[in-house]
Amino acid sequence: MSQELIKKANEAIQKCKAAYVGVIDEAGFPSVSTISTIKPESINEVYFSTGMDGNKIKRLQKNNKISICFHSSGDNVTLVGEAEILTDQESKDRFWLDWFDEIYKGGKTDPNYCIVKITPKRASLWVGWESAEIDL
Repeated sequence: MSQELIKKANEAIQKCKAAYVGVIDEAGFPSVSTISTIKPESINEVYFSTGMDGNKIKRLQKNNKISICFHSSGDNVTLVGEAEILTDQESKDRFWLDWFDEIYKGGKTDPNYCIVKITPKRASLWVGWESAEIDL
């Protein structure tokens, strides 16, 4: 596995303003939705925000397996792993974006505001006309 390909994958996800997240629903089927990304830096760990009262959180509390797909200018990075729901104030402060105040009326301390941390176990990469399947 080329370190250059991983570097390109990291650069590709940093360009994305949105990604597609798949979780398992109550009937055992995949459920995919679009989310806004939060400062992705590396394919080794990614984050997004969602409401504690939403379907994604309810589903992740029952089954923390998750997949996220980033697509940018023909590049595709799909990560599969496990999710952790972060509600501690340090994480909420760290990942707060200015436009979140439109969603979370209570600001950074809004009890509905949480961060989802994805720790990938494997990646499927199609970046710069190269492909690879890697374990992380």
